[in-house]
Amino acid sequence: MPNIKIALDAMGGDFAPEQIVKGAVLAANDPTRNFDILLCGPEAIVKEELKKNDYSGDAITVIDAPDLVAMDEPPTQVLKTKPKSGLVTCVALQKQGIAAASISAGNSGAMMAACLMILGRVANISRPAIACAMPTAKRQAILLDCGANVDEKASVLVDFALCGSVYAEAVMGYENPTVGLVNMGEEEKKGPEVLQEAYQLLKQTPLNFIGNIEGRDFIKGHADVAIAPGYAGNVILKLMEGFFELAHEVFGEVKTEKAKEFDLLWDYRNHGGGLLLGLNGVGIITHGRADHIAIRHSLFTACKFARAGVPAKIAEKLSAIKVSTEHTH
Repeated sequence: MPNIKIALDAMGGDFAPEQIVKGAVLAANDPTRNFDILLCGPEAIVKEELKKNDYSGDAITVIDAPDLVAMDEPPTQVLKTKPKSGLVTCVALQKQGIAAASISAGNSGAMMAACLMILGRVANISRPAIACAMPTAKRQAILLDCGANVDEKASVLVDFALCGSVYAEAVMGYENPTVGLVNMGEEEKKGPEVLQEAYQLLKQTPLNFIGNIEGRDFIKGHADVAIAPGYAGNVILKLMEGFFELAHEVFGEVKTEKAKEFDLLWDYRNHGGGLLLGLNGVGIITHGRADHIAIRHSLFTACKFARAGVPAKIAEKLSAIKVSTEHTH
């Protein structure tokens, strides 16, 4: 199978371009790599960074994108005023069919807007969600939404559940993944009205819905897919990252096998950023503070996601659910 191309915003994030280019070189030099990289940013700056990393191979192509996007720029303004930025260029390359996926550690609102406006949504998914693979006591679980939306309606949370279930099946290889709704109690009538309504709607879908789960149930691995409104998902994500960093500060460098396993599972840099699920394409938003290790992982994750054909599978599953729901009523 020929290598697919992954477009990477070279100027996005707190440590761009140094860490972004270093991560790209790390991935390019990996013998297991089955993709090529399109590095989008001001050509002279990006080439200078490649030179610093002694890279002269043919797995990385520099695409000149001179516009620079600040982390606090209004997302829609970026699309209008910075069409030649690395962020917009990498999404545009995907729309043109040149790249199979786009990645940015830059302005996450602008990346979300660019993916939404340029790639569009798959089927009739109401809003894309950020999905993150998270550590649990049993196996990795998918948490979404991790912060792309706020104030979602119940029907939007059902769309998230659908997207997450397809991702768990197609990318993680989980058969008939369990889906839980993150809430403040297990009872159906717990939590805000929107969650109570989402609970009733989820019961009617053919998904493997197991009801409400609390924060501790999520950590214990009770669900393969955990659905949360964007604000709550983002709080869970940041809390777990903070816990990992605190554990390192308290215990320092522990060399046992169990400690290595813990690090591998809990270090957010090993999980390749958040995937925007529900797009007609593959968009990955990584942390603004992503370093070269996080960037390397995000490139491999993007490749895996693109090759698994998740957007098409979400569309397929959605139409099947629509048909089965129509038959039920």
